[in-house]
Amino acid sequence: MANETENRRQRLTSNYVLVVHAVTTTSVNLWVGALEPSIAKPHNWRLVLRQANQGFSQESADEADDPALDVAKIEHLKEDGDVWKRPFDKLNKRFYCTETFTDLTPGQDYTVAFEARNQGQWVQLEIAFFSTLPVGLPDATSKPFTVGVGSCFYTKHDGGRAGSAYEALFKDEDLRPDITFLAGDQVYVDIGLGLYPLNEEDCQDRIADHYAESWALLRSVLRRGGTWMLPDDHEYWNNYPYLQGFNPYLVTLDLSDNFKNHWERAAKTGVEVIQQVQTMRTFMLGQDLAFCLADLRSERFDDGFVSEAAFVQLIDWVKGLTTPGVLVIPQPLIADKGNEKDANLPDWQQYNQLLIAIQNGAHDIVVLTGDVHYGRVAQVHIGNSTNKLVEVITSPMSNLSELNGVAASTPKQPRKKFPFVNVPEVSKNKVTYLGKVSTEQKWWDLRFPVRRTTEHFMTVAFHRDAEGVVMQIRAWEARNIVKKTGLPKPVRGFNIPPIRLN
Repeated sequence: MANETENRRQRLTSNYVLVVHAVTTTSVNLWVGALEPSIAKPHNWRLVLRQANQGFSQESADEADDPALDVAKIEHLKEDGDVWKRPFDKLNKRFYCTETFTDLTPGQDYTVAFEARNQGQWVQLEIAFFSTLPVGLPDATSKPFTVGVGSCFYTKHDGGRAGSAYEALFKDEDLRPDITFLAGDQVYVDIGLGLYPLNEEDCQDRIADHYAESWALLRSVLRRGGTWMLPDDHEYWNNYPYLQGFNPYLVTLDLSDNFKNHWERAAKTGVEVIQQVQTMRTFMLGQDLAFCLADLRSERFDDGFVSEAAFVQLIDWVKGLTTPGVLVIPQPLIADKGNEKDANLPDWQQYNQLLIAIQNGAHDIVVLTGDVHYGRVAQVHIGNSTNKLVEVITSPMSNLSELNGVAASTPKQPRKKFPFVNVPEVSKNKVTYLGKVSTEQKWWDLRFPVRRTTEHFMTVAFHRDAEGVVMQIRAWEARNIVKKTGLPKPVRGFNIPPIRLN
């Protein structure tokens, strides 16, 4: 058995990609294919869905080979035609397909295997693990519904450690995230953009390579639990969609409209096709908790951080809350205005309207976000209402380094009252800072030229008791596994008492 398990581990180090995207109580969306140009396209392949009745420990992966647990199959054979598509239309050596399983059982653990037929035998190429959403929040006697949150993943010095830390947490049945939100900058496509204009094929090739590298290192995250993603500027270029302020990587974009258009189109393809981002996505956990993911980056224009139609949807979601809400966005709300090099949400009039809607709403809102290269949890009452905003910032999973490392940061805790900008109709209140992620600097480690926030991700766990919803926030180091427990090390000094949401 030990040899079989080791062989399986070796077999599953292939470069095929299997990503579990959105899950509901009864369905799952899957992305399968290859982002490396050298990977062969299977002509006969299938996805096999099986129940996982013993949790998600490494040993229970053996269930993935038990036909008695089969729930459903999606099979594509060569004689039926090629269903593979190109993620980038100018590149013919990368491929993908999206599939959906439906009619699943709420709150059930599943595995899904990607298999190819070779000499009459089905060979497993990759395996993923996920759970369908429960019909409501669990009570305090059960494992809470847990969300993993991360942002800002620079590949250079990660070496797969963030993925390994996440995998270790996922295998713990009490701590594992049920779903994950990646809140922006999963790829840094604009780092090393180039000193000369590229044609459309070259732009697509460069961006595809960035995704291939990032997805290989994040494999342990992307195939464990449903993952919803939001883009921030580095999925496009710094301060997207603007080219204001000096940035050496962006000089050529400003010199050639064709280059800029080719790059933007390829970058948007990565966001929409690979990350499967939609501008607005919402779902509920029964009648207990409401979620909204809002892409406040891709549709920015001079008058707003999102299109007018999507902004109406966002405001309607806030106004219509009948439970506490969880808003996932790529930049913080508890922020000041930005500058010409990096715009923040308060730079738009829509920010004022959003805060007014939160003030006038009926429930508390939790914001899950990233972007700023530090981790922080803050709480504030909005205006003259009893509604509180709890903002959880988690950034980065992996720091920028070398010359780019000057962009590292340490937690900001302004003593100004919130909103930090003047918002008519919203009075200012004191912000309570509940916790921050530690920082580090070692003079001999020349990779990181300034003090930086410890690489980390967070988990946010929710349960219901007789009085309502309770939330517990934890932060985990992404580069430090504790040998005794096998779990990622909790961030030192990050001890936030449970928070009650109304």
